[in-house]
Amino acid sequence: MTAIQILYVFVTALFSSLTMVPLLRRWALERGEVDRPDGERKTHLRATPRIGGIAIFMAVLFALLVHADLDTGVRGILAGGLVVFFTGMVDDLHGISARKKFLGQIGGCLVAMAVGQLYITSLGNPFGAGEIHLPLWLAWPFTVFAVVGVCNAINLIDGLDGLAGGVSVIALAAFFILACQDGNQPAIVLSAAGLGAILGFLKFNFYPARIFMGDTGSLTIGFLLGFTAVQLTQPAAAGIAPVIPVLILGLPILDTLWVMTRRILRKTSPFTPDRTHLHHKFLNLGLQHRFTVILIYGLSLFWAIFSLLFLNAPEYFLLAVYLCASLAFYLVLRHVLNHPQRFPIVARDSAAGIRHSATYLKIAEGIDRGVPALMMMAGLYLLAAVWTARYAGGNLWQVNGILGVSALGVLYVTRDARNQFLLAVTYVAVLLVTFSVESAGARELFWGLTLARFSDVLFVLMALLVAVKICFRKDGDFFISTADILFFALSVLFSTTYSQLPVSAGPEVLLKGIVFYLAVKTLVARNRRRAVFSVGSVLTTLLLIAVRSAFV
Repeated sequence: MTAIQILYVFVTALFSSLTMVPLLRRWALERGEVDRPDGERKTHLRATPRIGGIAIFMAVLFALLVHADLDTGVRGILAGGLVVFFTGMVDDLHGISARKKFLGQIGGCLVAMAVGQLYITSLGNPFGAGEIHLPLWLAWPFTVFAVVGVCNAINLIDGLDGLAGGVSVIALAAFFILACQDGNQPAIVLSAAGLGAILGFLKFNFYPARIFMGDTGSLTIGFLLGFTAVQLTQPAAAGIAPVIPVLILGLPILDTLWVMTRRILRKTSPFTPDRTHLHHKFLNLGLQHRFTVILIYGLSLFWAIFSLLFLNAPEYFLLAVYLCASLAFYLVLRHVLNHPQRFPIVARDSAAGIRHSATYLKIAEGIDRGVPALMMMAGLYLLAAVWTARYAGGNLWQVNGILGVSALGVLYVTRDARNQFLLAVTYVAVLLVTFSVESAGARELFWGLTLARFSDVLFVLMALLVAVKICFRKDGDFFISTADILFFALSVLFSTTYSQLPVSAGPEVLLKGIVFYLAVKTLVARNRRRAVFSVGSVLTTLLLIAVRSAFV
């Protein structure tokens, strides 16, 4: 499978999810299918739809059916995933017992194993005493136990806005990297589809969430993660040790084992909801919702990076480090919980969020002073574009001229440089301007400095300044909208699909065009006059290029 096909899978899943989630949310609100606040256990304060998982699974299914070459393993995972999907959906809409949910998960696993011939037959060498191989009669129940365990681990960690989705994205990203290194095509497409679908959902699930994934989402994501791990580690040619996915998913797995063990020791059902999860402990310390989620993201990211860095280390070493580090973390957390007065810093977390803190605002004000420098760099690039118009081919001058005149007319009539339609046209104009400059990159400006080198230096500086500005943006600043993501994706799609055309843009042109467009959006934020001047300058440059290239 080529890189562009993998990109298609990711982009299709992303935009399918982005499209479906708002529709599902509206339907759920109209029908009253919402999760209502529960002061004893739940952390949300208003009734929220809980059927976002439908969009996640349908986006994965659609992306794989349209773009992927489905082998036996992927077909088995999709077939079993449908069983788990309907189980979760019935629970979200009507409610079913824990026993019936378990039966649905077990049924989904059995279908996946029967159709896809996927099961765990090797546990690797986790204790340093040699490979552990499971006979087929033991491999089936062990696979069911492992995958159902991951399903419930994701389900139980889904207690804060964006938590389960973010942890799953980190795990799938690690699986994707591992699959690429190992050349495992089924695992690559599964990870790419899952990443796109969950990222599209997370746009609406970050705190404060407008929709929850529900059991439909958490169970199907857990199912996907579990069988992707099986697909990574169990084929005969697999180069990934079975302990690696365990480390990557270690935080939700360990949290689930710990909570269920405590419930059993207290002689209660292991599925009785309570406030003993890791995220509840952080909240009990005085940490707020956002920082708790970020902290757990950090822990998950640590284990993902550790697994990638020590991929070839002995399995017993990795398992020992994981267990020792987890035990040390638990002891430290228990000590802090028992003596909170000794650690007053944890109670200083503000519910207002990082962007409203005095330190953040002070840094943001300082960065705002660098915006004029960004405007100067953008101006220099536009001047270079006008200078290179005579060297760029004349085959695009009609398109440039029509686009420039029409967009300038819209800007003159509306006086609104932040209009989404006008910004879309501006993005196309930026790509055309960038193409004009890059096509003449070998030309010398002065003192041996070529246009290409001048362009590279400018874009490195612009990219750094834009990245810092995005990281320390203030309320009211806007950068990447859903429409922008769509423009970026379509430009990549058209550039790759029509690479044989003489006007196609290479990867470097697209990258520079996106950076330049983000610089323009940085300039148009919060200042109406600067917005009109910036967008007008880009469009005027495009028009000048058209005029000059028409007479070459």
